[in-house]
Amino acid sequence: MFDTDAALDKAVRLFWQRGYEATSMADLVAETGVAAASLYAAFDNKAGLFAAVIERYAATFSVHLYAPINDPALSTHEAVKGLLERAASSFSEPGTPAGCFMYSAAAAVSPASAAIECLLRDKRIAAEALLIERLQRGAARGELAANTDPAVLGKFINTVMEGMSVQARDGATINELLSIAKMALDRWPAAI
Repeated sequence: MFDTDAALDKAVRLFWQRGYEATSMADLVAETGVAAASLYAAFDNKAGLFAAVIERYAATFSVHLYAPINDPALSTHEAVKGLLERAASSFSEPGTPAGCFMYSAAAAVSPASAAIECLLRDKRIAAEALLIERLQRGAARGELAANTDPAVLGKFINTVMEGMSVQARDGATINELLSIAKMALDRWPAAI
């Protein structure tokens, strides 16, 4: 028996660094210290392990990242500001691979791994839906300009975050990422 959470945490980092396609089961055995037979017994195959890794990432990193969106004490603007600031911080955090696992992993999946891409897409769509729901609540409370479409604003914010992830992978510092977040927030459609 092995510590599943510890093994998944190590697998998250390896997949995050290398991507799904470039990570072999031999790499995962070496990184996790878990025998191949045990990994296969627990997860069936690499795709099953990757699915568990996606869930582990969502339950750890994503929960922290999206905490401001779920905080009812924050205004919608404050929640989005918190989200973008946390993205800047987590995407450039020392000790973790740069960028966002969900965005980075999606960029490294070939058409041959359509099921993996579907898993990633579903998680990204769910995160975007959470953001859009928060924006819709803010619009209903009068926190956005009347002509603001919460769905479009949510997609814009999501696109900014995806771009911040790519910038982080390319070496952007936290200050550069925070500047990007500030520029996006400077265009906030405030109610008049």
